[in-house]
Amino acid sequence: MAHFLPVCAAWLREKRIAFIITENRRNGKMIVYGSHYGTAKWYAEKLGEKLGEEVVSVESFRGAKEPVVFVSGLYAGGFKGAKTFQKRIDGTKFTLVSCGLADPKEEKTRREIERNARAAFKDWDGPLFCVRGAIDYRRLSVLHRVMMWMMKTMIVKKGLEAENEAFLATYGSRISFCSEDQLDPIVAYRQKNERF
Repeated sequence: MAHFLPVCAAWLREKRIAFIITENRRNGKMIVYGSHYGTAKWYAEKLGEKLGEEVVSVESFRGAKEPVVFVSGLYAGGFKGAKTFQKRIDGTKFTLVSCGLADPKEEKTRREIERNARAAFKDWDGPLFCVRGAIDYRRLSVLHRVMMWMMKTMIVKKGLEAENEAFLATYGSRISFCSEDQLDPIVAYRQKNERF
């Protein structure tokens, strides 16, 4: 029995190393996602189905030689998994898909998303697409609930109810703006552009 355990440990270590090497040698295009509550993952999986590309979480991503699509939830100005993704992307071109609750069709929202993208991805020069996500207040972490409560309080205190009508109407509830149709421009772009 004493000899069995080291042999098992060595075998497992060897399999783990082989798995990592395989992960690092991926050559095909892929979709990578960073998701906290599952909406960005949902979009990534649907995009993967439409394009016939592999879908991996940012935690499992080990790099790629071909351009990738990074679908990431945008939370309080930060993209989920951005730091990990940047460490592993190693200069490969990528398309960014921002997934958030605010309507990206509004010019002010779109500018804010672009500003956050430029701040998070310093040397990035790829295309940006935006999709609307979902929220279920019951599933939010305590920290995120407090942040949403603080945002609501600030809006009311500053008298900004008119421009934040949608936020206030959905506060505390469950709402989804998810739609596969929002992926159509990304699919069309990805199929036409080998560079991204």
